[in-house]
Amino acid sequence: MGQLGIIEADAILGHRMVGFFGENGFSAELHEDARSLLTQLPNRPPRVVLLGKGRESLTALQVLRRIRDLSLVPCILLADRGDELSEIMVLEAGADDLVGRDMPLPALLARIRAVLRRAEWGTVQADPAVAVGGWRLLPQRRELFRPDGSECVLTTAEFDLMSMLVENRGKAVSRDAIAETVFRRPFRAEDRTVDNLVLRLRRKLGPAQQDSIKTVRGSGYLFAGFADCGLRVA
Repeated sequence: MGQLGIIEADAILGHRMVGFFGENGFSAELHEDARSLLTQLPNRPPRVVLLGKGRESLTALQVLRRIRDLSLVPCILLADRGDELSEIMVLEAGADDLVGRDMPLPALLARIRAVLRRAEWGTVQADPAVAVGGWRLLPQRRELFRPDGSECVLTTAEFDLMSMLVENRGKAVSRDAIAETVFRRPFRAEDRTVDNLVLRLRRKLGPAQQDSIKTVRGSGYLFAGFADCGLRVA
């Protein structure tokens, strides 16, 4: 199944996770602090990072942001009960999931497999690349390329959203549908996670493409195609 990078200062819990995931097809490497994992991340990233409590003074969110500065590797943040971490805060910082450190290991294994499925396959299952106005979306490789051939690097959530909008191009996609597909939870009226994700995606696409994703009042968001270009499927 691949390698897991586990940041966990609790040796008993850490070694228990290493043993369990090893019995279930993963090669798990335990780090008592984030520094050793951050050092290897650019050249030898694991398939998934389980981010628990390290020995250093950095908070989990600070470590997560440093990971995101170096890599798009999927991250699952492990939190204690009573931690002042909201799901919105963690997802917007770049995590792919937030679970309790006391979650039963079989349930955590299921979460890891779900994150890997999302990272590898995304929400668009078609084999061909999708070409839109010179841009190319490669669903299975989870890559988006600009007309000049450079890659527009997206996080897992950003790519899932881009894929969903392109798949439904010309039609409004509701915030409820985006929350269910990208974040795997119901949309709440006071929740700005979906809107903030759209804002980040627009920024990644660049100033010339701000109108490619339109806000449809009362409905959600619509992908209208890239600026000055028609739509076609390669």
